Amino acid sequence: MFPYAEKETITTWALALIAVVFPVVVIAVIGLGVRRSPYDFHNGILGLLVSVLLTTIFTQVIKVTVGKHRPDFLSRCQPMLNGAPLTQDEPLHLWTIDVCSQTDHAILKDGFRSFPSGHASTSFAGLFYISLWLGGKMHPFDRRGYSLKVVVLVIPVVAALMVAISRVQDYRHAAIDVTWGSIIGIIFAILAYHQYYPSITAARSHVPHPPRDFSYLIRDSEGNTHEAGNFERVTGIQPNDTFVDETRNSSVEMTIANARQDSPNKSQDASHLV
Repeated sequence: MFPYAEKETITTWALALIAVVFPVVVIAVIGLGVRRSPYDFHNGILGLLVSVLLTTIFTQVIKVTVGKHRPDFLSRCQPMLNGAPLTQDEPLHLWTIDVCSQTDHAILKDGFRSFPSGHASTSFAGLFYISLWLGGKMHPFDRRGYSLKVVVLVIPVVAALMVAISRVQDYRHAAIDVTWGSIIGIIFAILAYHQYYPSITAARSHVPHPPRDFSYLIRDSEGNTHEAGNFERVTGIQPNDTFVDETRNSSVEMTIANARQDSPNKSQDASHLV
């Protein structure tokens, strides 16, 4: 019988810091501090939230539906039969939770939520996503042979793996639970990343996909039109980018062309006032 550990190696709050807060800090530092692109920061945060939230919802639905026992379930249950502790199952006898003497219903109920591991899925949803996001910025497949790039990208994955392993050490999950939890997190991280960014093997993988509406990107809070060059600097998007599809490419060209036409007109209007 595996013991029930009240103190987990990685608590829920620690998981939130590792899988959510840390990626947010990385995206903010690089997106706003290094690239100085609010648009890149915006897309990076959206992708992270999509990855973590969809993974959490999917994992919890499966947990409740399957109801698999945790390895430490007997220790949680504290079974009693005829006033004596029940330490092992008798041949051809099946028991229900009626034999459990556990008074804390929450602890007992949580013992039926082993598959899949929520810690494993959430950690991979956040850390594998940030590994992809960093890969898009660092271009690890540029055929220049910078091994340090790969080392940096592997670090978040190793951290997620250590979180998953801790769940087995705490007897919260079996190996199959953390394996499938990790797979779920990786799948949603890949889907969320490619929702907002091209493949990390692309030439311009550091640039997010163009938005559906460019109007809010070329005007400030007062409605003044920015220069087209500033628009391209902030977003990283250029009209002749090959990764932009035809429908969005035409939208980019029309928006930037209108911005260039509006700027001279406004300057002429201002000269007349003078």
